[in-house]
Amino acid sequence: MISAFSALLLFGCLAGSGPIGDAPEFSLVNVSGGTLKSSDFAGKVVIVDFWATWCKPCIEEIPKYNKLRENLGDKGLEILGITLESGKLDEVRPEVAKLKIRYPVVMGDDKVGEDFGGLVGFPTTFVVGKDWKIYKRYLGSVPNKTEKIEQDVAELLKR
Repeated sequence: MISAFSALLLFGCLAGSGPIGDAPEFSLVNVSGGTLKSSDFAGKVVIVDFWATWCKPCIEEIPKYNKLRENLGDKGLEILGITLESGKLDEVRPEVAKLKIRYPVVMGDDKVGEDFGGLVGFPTTFVVGKDWKIYKRYLGSVPNKTEKIEQDVAELLKR
């Protein structure tokens, strides 16, 4: 049985209770070319998803994130996939195409993972507000995760 404290550590804070910290600044190689910087997402609510090409739960979430971006992208939502432990760029690029990811994917490094507070597994997903503060963290593929994230995003888009 999970204690309330353990649940808080695993699943982060509620979006309504305020930010749990600042999202870090970064500049990372975009799988489709060039670089993406945290400043490129200014004024948007951003779902930052740390994933790996070999992670089955990560892969299962991709169509849901595609749909979420399709539904809310014009309202100010962006999704960013940060891939770690997935090989070199020339190995990741075909995987991104094969998985039909329709949002930006960048090549992560240990520093960006540490800057987000450290990662203990995949997927690890952060909901970041327009103010570039982290409002929620999801560790793993928890039940109804996408629906919960959609509720978080709806609340943050109102702010």
